[in-house]
Parts: sequence; C-alpha cells; structure tokens
Amino acid sequence: MKTRLPSVLRLALLFCSGSGASLAATMVIPLVQGLTVVGAASERQGDYESTYTIGVVDKDGTMHVDTSAELPDPAGGKAKPVSFNRDVSGNDREYARTYKYMFSAGPQEYPGTTALGTSAAVIDDLRTAGNATVTLDGKLGALGNLLGNIFALIPGADVKEAADPYFSGSGTIHVVESTPVPYPMIVNDSLVSLTAWHVKGDFSQGTALAPIDWYILDDPGNPLTLRLAIGKDKVEIVRISFPLDNPTKSLENSLQRDQRAVIYGIYFDFNSATIKPRSTPVLRTIADVMQNNADWSLTVEGHTDNIGGIAANQDLSTRRAAAVRTALIELGISEKRLLASGFGASSPRDTNATLVGRARNRRVELTRQ
Repeated sequence: MKTRLPSVLRLALLFCSGSGASLAATMVIPLVQGLTVVGAASERQGDYESTYTIGVVDKDGTMHVDTSAELPDPAGGKAKPVSFNRDVSGNDREYARTYKYMFSAGPQEYPGTTALGTSAAVIDDLRTAGNATVTLDGKLGALGNLLGNIFALIPGADVKEAADPYFSGSGTIHVVESTPVPYPMIVNDSLVSLTAWHVKGDFSQGTALAPIDWYILDDPGNPLTLRLAIGKDKVEIVRISFPLDNPTKSLENSLQRDQRAVIYGIYFDFNSATIKPRSTPVLRTIADVMQNNADWSLTVEGHTDNIGGIAANQDLSTRRAAAVRTALIELGISEKRLLASGFGASSPRDTNATLVGRARNRRVELTRQ
C-alpha cells in the first residue's frame, strides 16, 4: 500500500455565500482515532442525526469504524437506538472501486469495498483523467429493514419492506468542474471550507438509469463522501470533528475573543433533553475553561431548528440548556456562575429550508458574562 502524506492546513480564506458567515482557512480532514462524522436525515417526526467514529487505524491501514443512530418510530413512539461496527482494509481504502454506502449489523468487513467514501484510486483517476468507474452498493440483504448506519440517512426515501430497498449499480462519474471546489462544512464547531470533487454520472441498475450527484473530499488518504444524491435520495454530512491538541485553550480563546462560542459536540437523545454519554469530553472541556477562569460566568443557550412548532421547540431548547447547566454543576462548577436559557428556533444561524441549515441551527451556545 502506498504511504500517504498527512493532511495539512491550507492557507485560503473563502466566504459562504448566502449565510453571511466567513469561513476559516481551507482545510482537509485527518484520518485519526476519534474522527467523527455526523449525518442528518429528515422524517415527518423531525430531523435526526447519526454518527460514525474512527476507533483506530491499524499499522496496515485497516480502518475500524463505530456507527450509531437513533431511528424515529414512524408511529411516534420512542426512537430506536442502533449501533454496530465496520472495518475497511488498507488495501480496499487504496484500491477498491465499490462504495458500500449502506451497511448494517452483519459482517464487520466487506472485502473489496469502502465504507465512508471512495478510495485513493478513484481520487487519483479524477485528478488525472477527470473520470472514474465505480460501483455503488446499497444492498442490505436479509437485514434490509434495519436502517442502522450513518448512510441510512436518506431523506424522502420510500423504504419498503423489501430486503434491499436502496440503489445498487455501476457507472462512470465525471468531474463537473475541472478542479476541486470549496465545500462549506462545520468542523470542530467552526464553519470552514473543505476541498471536494463535484462529480456526476448516470448509473445503471438493471434497465433503469439513476442520475448521480456526488461531492467527495479531495484527499486520497481520506476521501469522505460529503454529499451523495442518487435520484431523489440523498446522503448528507452536516458536521465533522476530530481531536484537537488543546481543546480547552481553543474554547477559552473563543470566549475571550468573542464572548461567545457555538458548541455542536453536545449530543442529546432524539427529541429529548437527555445528554448522550459521548458528550462528556466537551462538557469536561467547558468545565476546565470555567475552572481556569474563576471570574467568568456563562449563560448556556439552547437552540433548535423550526421543525416541531414554536412552543415545542421553546420547551425543548429550555430543557436542553438546563440539562447542560446541570451537567456542568455536577462537574464542579458553581451554580451561581451558570445561567440557562432556551431560544427555540428564534435565533437561527442558517436557513431552516435545508437539512444542513437545520443541523447548524440545532446547537448549544455559550455566552460569557
């Protein structure tokens, strides 16, 4: 397997048209333990999110992925939590041309396929020839009714009781622009610009053709899918995070400079104020900042998208802000230094008309008093 140079920060400032928010320096995403990618889907009960997290990358390049999601109950009952694992060998990350974008509980490894994007070979083809031949594999086999991984997040999909309701087919993708394009993304709580190939193609499945519209991170070492539309179905990534050398200092600098910080790394159960355990590192970082700055007080703000009604969103945001305040008190921060307030959908940071926009609006913000 070839040795790939680590991703590095690129020096370019871009601006996000339509949102008014400036983008930080263009960057690529390192494939490291703790890298977490969050996707979002839309159902009639509201949007929900799912994650995959890199557990470890072995010396031979094998990538171990932990996936989790909470699937809304169509009848309106309690969401169903699901989680499982997936491995991708170093050889497949380098050379495989089958992107198994759907998977669930079952084999931990599917030889000859990639999981979270495509391979280095496909990126090399796009760079040198402007096209590449690939296969999209949406087969779930006997477990087709389990919508349990991050790429089970297909808004508007008409999921029947068939074993394999998702698209599988082959074709050639062609670059739309001659060079990679900027792609806005929330990375470590900041809006940045990634560099992506925008490709299209018509793929065959039996006698039918499906149009493909795909954005792929331009990094042979980590060619993540950022957005994939297959006909009317869509896979969309809404934010990415990876471990920072000093997260406490980074948050402290934001609160010192701006008196405000946007936090996306606090996760809640679907339509609930119950904080998920994987939020602990972020909560501890906030507590560390408060312990380092004994004269600071914070207001914890809860914000939602506009799905679910004004009263329901106001209530949910208030309860979530209160839950974060309680968690910080339990970590040793004086209750006198913490306030909590819910804003519902009244202070959006982006449009509520799109899946990505709504995901950016669902957040916790900290304001320093």
